[in-house]
Amino acid sequence: MKDKSIITTAEQEANVLTDLPEHIVEAARLGGVPEGLDRLTILVSVCQWPEGKEHHIRVRLSESLLEMMRKGAQAIQMPLLPPAPEPPLDLLRARERKSHEWSEAIEDLDTPLWLAMAHGLLPKFAIEYRLVIRINAKWGVAPEPVMTPRLILTTFGFDPAQFTLYHLNSSQPLPPDTPITITRGECFEAQKDGRYGSAAVAPARGCQTIEDDTADLSSSGVCVRLVTESGQKYVEVRNLAIPSPPWSKSLANILIAVPATYPQGGLDGFYLERNVDWGGTVPNQQSVVAIEGRSWALISWHYANGRPWDPTRDDLASHVVHCRGFFLRRGVRG
Repeated sequence: MKDKSIITTAEQEANVLTDLPEHIVEAARLGGVPEGLDRLTILVSVCQWPEGKEHHIRVRLSESLLEMMRKGAQAIQMPLLPPAPEPPLDLLRARERKSHEWSEAIEDLDTPLWLAMAHGLLPKFAIEYRLVIRINAKWGVAPEPVMTPRLILTTFGFDPAQFTLYHLNSSQPLPPDTPITITRGECFEAQKDGRYGSAAVAPARGCQTIEDDTADLSSSGVCVRLVTESGQKYVEVRNLAIPSPPWSKSLANILIAVPATYPQGGLDGFYLERNVDWGGTVPNQQSVVAIEGRSWALISWHYANGRPWDPTRDDLASHVVHCRGFFLRRGVRG
């Protein structure tokens, strides 16, 4: 079904403006808000910056520049990144009324369209699509299309001495000093390679809480919730993607015990709900417990001695990636 906000060049509609009415300009000059904005729409052109094909959309004058930008991206058929509701890392520019040149990137996308136009912008906009990628739950802009994994990690705030970079769902680490070509929207995972056996080392205290981390991870689209059983806090992560085969299912539910001293007491290991296995068994399964009436197996999967939990760099999101490494057999050492 056609989006009614997208206008073809052949369409002419009486209620669509092509410029800003004088009373709206006057209201902006006096610092007021004109009445009836929701009833007024305007024809806006949007293209891929700097000189892509123009697409025409109809938007309300009361809409924000961000709302208009999202509709423009839909018309261009290239979604903004990161996806809503996160604010885009792509940039919006407009033709300036005085010079007809493209403006600098517009910083305040919450500005209503009518006010932006009253302050000198034409209804001609361009979206600058940037090289936006994701590492774990963190979106950012890669400065170059060809970079080494070491530089990618550093750019995104990960210490290459502590983290290894992987393609999503891959068990093969990316050689730190071999350049790779990056594509827009590509997802990577930065993981502290795990091993079986010893416990994690308790580092100096950080400042995040498990409630903060859970909310942040949930906002990134991960199905996650806090659970309390007999005074012990757990984080349940549902529908964690795992490789099948060799695992019997492509999705797993895991449970992560949270120390009372979190984040000073680091996360370590996890529980696996007992509805998934590897050829009838589960590697490195320890004790079995019942939580909320469901059966969970403790999995021995710990941080390597040289890469302990660090609350200044690690959080719930990075630990979930660490747990996924178990299913992908990443960095396993005796």
